[in-house]
Amino acid sequence: MAAESASSSLKFSKLPEIAKPRHYDITLWPDLVNFTFKGIEKIDLQILKPTNYLMFHSNAIDFKEASLKTADGSEYTKLTVEFDAHWTTVTVHLPVELQSGDVTLHIEYSAILNDKMHGFYRSTYKTAEGEERFLACTQLASTYARMAFPCWDEPTYKATYDITLCVDEKLTALSNMNVLSETHENGLKVVKFATTPVMSTYIVAWVVGEFEYVETKTKMGVEIRVHSLPGKKEQGQFALDISKRAVEWYDQWFDIAYPLPKCDLVAIPDFCFNAMENWGLITYREIALLVDTATSSTKQKSRVALTVSHELAHMWFGNLVTMKWWTDLWLNEGFASFMEYLFVGTVCPELNTWLSFVNDELASALNLDALKNSHPIEVEINNPNEVDELYDRITYQKGNSINRMLCSYLSEETFRTGLRIYLKKFQYGNAITADLWSALGTASGQDINALMSPWTKQMGFPVVSVSQRQDGTKRVLKLTQGRFIADGSEDADKLLWQVPVGISTTTHPVDSKFKVLLKERQTEIVLDGVAPDEWVKLNAGTTGYYRVEYSEEMFKSLLPAFKSKTLPIVDRFGLANDLFALVLAGRVPAVQFLSLLSVCSEEDAYTVWTSLDEGVGALANILSRAGDDKLIQRFNAFVRNAYSPLAVKLGWEPAKNEDSQTSMLRALIQARMGKTGDGTTIDAARRKFDDHVKNHTELSPDLRLTIFSIVGHNGGMEGYEQLIKIYEATTFGEVQRHCLFALGQSSDDKIHRAAFEYGFEQSKVRAQDLPFLFAGAVATRQGQDFVWTYFKDHIHAVLDKFGGANSNLFPQVLKASCSSRVTDDDAKDMEAFFQSEAAKDCAKTLGRTVRQMIETVKMNSQLLKRSADPISQWLKTNGF
Repeated sequence: MAAESASSSLKFSKLPEIAKPRHYDITLWPDLVNFTFKGIEKIDLQILKPTNYLMFHSNAIDFKEASLKTADGSEYTKLTVEFDAHWTTVTVHLPVELQSGDVTLHIEYSAILNDKMHGFYRSTYKTAEGEERFLACTQLASTYARMAFPCWDEPTYKATYDITLCVDEKLTALSNMNVLSETHENGLKVVKFATTPVMSTYIVAWVVGEFEYVETKTKMGVEIRVHSLPGKKEQGQFALDISKRAVEWYDQWFDIAYPLPKCDLVAIPDFCFNAMENWGLITYREIALLVDTATSSTKQKSRVALTVSHELAHMWFGNLVTMKWWTDLWLNEGFASFMEYLFVGTVCPELNTWLSFVNDELASALNLDALKNSHPIEVEINNPNEVDELYDRITYQKGNSINRMLCSYLSEETFRTGLRIYLKKFQYGNAITADLWSALGTASGQDINALMSPWTKQMGFPVVSVSQRQDGTKRVLKLTQGRFIADGSEDADKLLWQVPVGISTTTHPVDSKFKVLLKERQTEIVLDGVAPDEWVKLNAGTTGYYRVEYSEEMFKSLLPAFKSKTLPIVDRFGLANDLFALVLAGRVPAVQFLSLLSVCSEEDAYTVWTSLDEGVGALANILSRAGDDKLIQRFNAFVRNAYSPLAVKLGWEPAKNEDSQTSMLRALIQARMGKTGDGTTIDAARRKFDDHVKNHTELSPDLRLTIFSIVGHNGGMEGYEQLIKIYEATTFGEVQRHCLFALGQSSDDKIHRAAFEYGFEQSKVRAQDLPFLFAGAVATRQGQDFVWTYFKDHIHAVLDKFGGANSNLFPQVLKASCSSRVTDDDAKDMEAFFQSEAAKDCAKTLGRTVRQMIETVKMNSQLLKRSADPISQWLKTNGF
């Protein structure tokens, strides 16, 4: 009955538009003992044009029977089925030519409950008594629905769904909709769910397992539950409270009520993403959903709040209105990423998420987007195998950041009006980016397409170079824009953007006193009423998605305001972050960054220090490869001198009711002091760790990672074994993650080998958490060498562990293994490896990512060549 296609077309094409599904009726029997499942599905189809075949998607599914019934009662059984394994399509050949009209396709099938965290898969956990158990869940985005049920697995093929799950009596069964009935047949519980709204395949979902839950209802009567493994339900309360407030807030902000009767949020032990926005059944990695009031750090609480509200924003952006094709994935992710901050920033101001935004979102996006091997937000996808490579900082953080820029430029009220127009016009349908710009143009009365298309269709972003002259009480600014490229090279394409430039001054420091839209390559603008002794800062509030390069005179005029903190926090961040990016590009010398760091003894804003410390870390990394151990020692002495006043002031003990920003700053400062080898810091951390191990004294959640990391780096094999014991004793994801990150931070290859054998080869660490082991190991020069060699020697095992190069997890390991390397020889080694037979499939699937890593290493090499001698001389001149 089934045949394998002898040859596949080498060129991808979408499914032929000969039929479209209207409704799926799917019944499933998951077997958590033998790790298989059976399925029966009936698909109501509309035949669009005469055809003697049907083509749709199926992957790793064994067809038992396929038949078709027409509206007039004709039935065709034992249909011939042909599979194309390369493109994961199936062709059902029909004995007659069907005319336009309605038919029903019936398929009986079976498949494996895999352990690769996509499709319909199994996840493991242990009970309090140590017994291993399993649950089953789905991860169908982007193109894995075809592993759970045969389907038209493209976003435009929206349909309704009836799901029925036949499960063991003691298990909970969940799906997108509420339960209609629960009966019992042949020793199984048969759970039938209500019909879904019209929706795309990738947000269909079901989960089967042992769960507890906490629950609430919104003002509109939507039932919300947070499900977790037995014994953890109280850890879902924080997410439950956020969820209720988010659904109510989004209802009002979008002016469209959440359309389902319920929303379940489920914590899954093994999960490849942080979370997945399945409509009405949102699945999360445990660490992204559960909060322990005594154990969770400030960062973790903030991340959970943001992640929960991100996925709930998808109920409107992505689920209600879906992109037509993966080219416009950012319409889902960029907007959900922006809305999470808008909601949390408004409703939970104590979390200070807008202060985190500029580092975690804006700067993160700018760093990647400055590479020659970046990509536009709207990137043509010719092959769905390429989609997973787009779940990156361009789609999320750049999309997020240009939304923030546009919202600031138009005002939140106008921005919201435009989004409401867009959502109402395309609800239950599909849209493209131009549709969004049209709606925002209607709301604003401006040509938003002309304003924003360069930001989404062009790769990269501009740097605005500025110089000034005084004309009486007027300040004349000369502005020049050009694409900012990370290695300092020229933009051969001479790209232009329409750049919203907000300008603050000494007398108007908090927000924009002047606003201009820079459309030309170069222009002069006149600012009235700016006295000669006033400073002027561009990109006020750091809301724009661009960098600013000041003339030397303008930069120096801003330093007193930076030092005195009369510049707002986000503007101090922006000044520091832009400066180090210019250092990396070779546009300004590295010693200018060191001079800025020297005036930061009074700086006490965590957000500003995140940028300063990133620069310090980058310089420390390249100087460790300079071949001069004394140079890195002198640099570390300078860093200790710069950080120590704040380290002493903050100490190790959190003050009662202190601000969360202070808690995170303490951890950052003490961590850097430990990395420089400061004996006092290392001794203090080890005393706290010993007290924690011997006397079970609780560590401050915000200091835990810092303390674990210092022990991992300095504690030898004893410290390693103690961290392993903590890892094995805890069931809380954040503590486990901190242990893994610390385990690899030794400078001893013997300990590296032990950690990777434990985590990777003995499979003592969940696959989803292995990237943290790699990321921790690159904290030292020795660790970088070990990890890169390990990655090369175990490439096939690594690929198998994550289910292939196009998983969400494998690129994380690839980046961790490569990006901290420094020399030209490192770059050549990487180029040779990814051209080798062993890595050719990886390089083919993740070609852009590989090129980005090689480009990054070459930039590190240039920074070292450019900066080592000037830094050495500067340190000498300044007494280090």
